[in-house]
Amino acid sequence: MTEREYRDWLVARDREMALEIDSSWFHGSIVDLLVSEFPNARFVLTIRDCYSWLNSEFKRVLHTPSQQPQRVKMRAFVYNGVATTHAPEERVLKEAGLYPVDNYLARWAAHNEKVLATVPRERVLVVRTQEIRARANEIADFAGLPRYALQMERTHEYRNPVQREIIRELEPKFLEEKVERHCRPLMARFFPEIRTLADVKLAGGTPAVPG
Repeated sequence: MTEREYRDWLVARDREMALEIDSSWFHGSIVDLLVSEFPNARFVLTIRDCYSWLNSEFKRVLHTPSQQPQRVKMRAFVYNGVATTHAPEERVLKEAGLYPVDNYLARWAAHNEKVLATVPRERVLVVRTQEIRARANEIADFAGLPRYALQMERTHEYRNPVQREIIRELEPKFLEEKVERHCRPLMARFFPEIRTLADVKLAGGTPAVPG
């Protein structure tokens, strides 16, 4: 598709589906088109600390290791292009069919930075993912939705059953160097209390202290 064709498709899709809310992580890749084609739209950027997010991405791939062509192409589009080979410290990722750490963290930073740089400040609300439930009324008000429509019991409806925490299997110094390289400015801005993996509680609720 040309950009014009893609813009036309976005508008036609919106009209056909009569969307009031359109939620997708992939929208970060086309946020510039969404901002210009839908001038009355508002955007909620949910941001997760890079450690928890990285751990979640690892677990998501482990849960859906399908080699379907569509999945392979999508993952290559999203995560290929920064590092082409695995460092010795991340051999465990290679064995699990995961991309190098650089590729994931660079994508985390690029996604959030693009949204923040593209959407006018008055049209975007940034919410840390662990605060979604606490800020649900604020989100509804920002989006112009009635508070009675909120379904609080569905704020964390999907839980990945994978228990393995590969992020803990990485050499700590190696991981922290990658975080400093790609993520520190955004982490300092939105998660100043998190300096290392040891400051994070992962999905299972246990402290992420490498051992």
